[in-house]
Amino acid sequence: MARISGITIEKDASGNARYIRVDLRRYGKDLAPFLKKLGLENEKEEYDPEFVPKIKNAEKEESKKIDLEKYGISI
Repeated sequence: MARISGITIEKDASGNARYIRVDLRRYGKDLAPFLKKLGLENEKEEYDPEFVPKIKNAEKEESKKIDLEKYGISI
């Protein structure tokens, strides 16, 4: 097989081609339809992983009513 930069074929213990490793920064746009068909999407996460636990905790908490006029805010 020809060598292509950004694509690596990995073999199993018997020497048979078993896996392929692809640089998604390089070929992600070309592979997007195939990955989407498999149910794998290469989209950025909606939230920063650092804040996910905080967001989940905030979603569980009961909402509180705040009087904005108390702070000089009128809508």
